[in-house]
Amino acid sequence: MCHKTTCNTCQKTTWFGCGFHVPSVMDSVPKDEWCTCEPKVEKSGREYPPAGSVLGGLGKCIVS
Repeated sequence: MCHKTTCNTCQKTTWFGCGFHVPSVMDSVPKDEWCTCEPKVEKSGREYPPAGSVLGGLGKCIVS
């Protein structure tokens, strides 16, 4: 299953998960809010943002 997340690079909306449900996740998000990073992912003849992390924008806050 795929879910929305925040891109660690541009801080816009992207997705994470199996990749099969990208359209159902991203089509509900206004295109101007989509992650602008590359490379794009093609699903059903449309381009979508690349997969993000399950941690989303929180990934920058984790100290190892």
